[in-house]
Amino acid sequence: MNEAKRPRQPVKQSGSGTAAKKKNSKKNQRTQLIMMVAALVVCAVLITWTVMLLRERLAENRIMNEQSSSVQVWEQSSAEETEEPLKTAVPEFQEATVTTTSTTEYTGTTESTRPPDATAPPAVKVQDPHFVKATSVKGKQTTNSQHSASGGTTYTETQPVPENVPAGTQIPYNQLLALYLGAQAQGGHAYFMDGAGNAEPTVVLHGNSGYYVVSAADEFSVKNRLGGTGGSAEQPWQTGADFKLYQYDDNGRYLYYSSQGNNFQIIGYYNAATCENIWARLHYYQLGAGWQAEYYIHHCNRPDSMNGTESELNSGTFDTQELYGIPAEFLQILSQDMLAKGMSAGNWNGYYEITVDSQEAVLRAKAGNYNSTFTPAAGSVYGVVHSGGGTATLRNAAVAGATVANLPDGAFLSVPSAALPLTDGTVSVSAMVNGEQMTGYLDSKYILVWPAQ
Repeated sequence: MNEAKRPRQPVKQSGSGTAAKKKNSKKNQRTQLIMMVAALVVCAVLITWTVMLLRERLAENRIMNEQSSSVQVWEQSSAEETEEPLKTAVPEFQEATVTTTSTTEYTGTTESTRPPDATAPPAVKVQDPHFVKATSVKGKQTTNSQHSASGGTTYTETQPVPENVPAGTQIPYNQLLALYLGAQAQGGHAYFMDGAGNAEPTVVLHGNSGYYVVSAADEFSVKNRLGGTGGSAEQPWQTGADFKLYQYDDNGRYLYYSSQGNNFQIIGYYNAATCENIWARLHYYQLGAGWQAEYYIHHCNRPDSMNGTESELNSGTFDTQELYGIPAEFLQILSQDMLAKGMSAGNWNGYYEITVDSQEAVLRAKAGNYNSTFTPAAGSVYGVVHSGGGTATLRNAAVAGATVANLPDGAFLSVPSAALPLTDGTVSVSAMVNGEQMTGYLDSKYILVWPAQ
């Protein structure tokens, strides 16, 4: 019974305790290994990042050094160029030209020094330089823009505004003056008859054949030939002598002209207000002790061309006591034919002879001073702008060229002799604008010029 009540001693379990200690030891070792690996990874990352920063810093320093060297070389080269003396040349005419040029400098890096993930610089396109021409002129200026053939390039040129332009009654006098001087410059002759009443100022031009009358009344036509003054194709009785011209007044201004020789005589009348022209051709032959004449009286009106009206009004014979005599009976027939056309022979005592090539000063006094310094260029003849009171555009090209100048009505022109007679289209001419000679192309419909004929 005593043995039953004795307390039991605990039993030692040596095997199970050793196993637990081993398990705890392995767990501690694994934790330490993980921490070491993490530390190594952190160190590796830090080392890698530090190395990359150092490489980037070195690359940037090298780029800066290279750029600094390029700037030094460029500055030294520029200094050497500016030390050379400037070369200048005297142009034929004064002209200021401004040139705008774009300059771009780029210093690249080699592949080894280029920063990571660097991108190539965009391509640089240098445009052609644009030129701006500045022309010095007197007075006001306007501007003109033009696009180049390739498109996009635009430049502006100054456009001169003519000063002291002909105005009002000065315009027709300038146009008549150009024709008057042009006939003489071409080896011909000219006459001037001023207006009176409703008659217009008129010039008569004489060249190789015929006498041509020009005024505002015939729209400044240079083809309006006085009847009977042409060659044998117009009428067969040629006197072989020049005509004498007279002016007279009878409710307006009239022109009388006559020529005689080779037993022939031509007499004619011209109304400077209506362009009516009555003329007669006479052939004299001796009959016994006296003379007899055969005559033909004609009428024509050519206000704008040789295609006007022409007709024979009367014909017959008369007796006279002398060669080239004109009896009263013939004058009565002639006077009746003139009255039928609204004309008058006036009074012989009022006839005033017009002296050939002697009225330039009178014309210039009435024309003003716009063309006072003008002289045609070599190989050219006098021409004049005839634009109906407006302006004519002088262009720098024959077709659709830029405007060189707007020429006023009555402005003198140099027209090349080789361009005569003018045809449709444009003509290369030159004009004086505020003292400066300008050359370009002008539409022939605005040019009034007399081709010697």
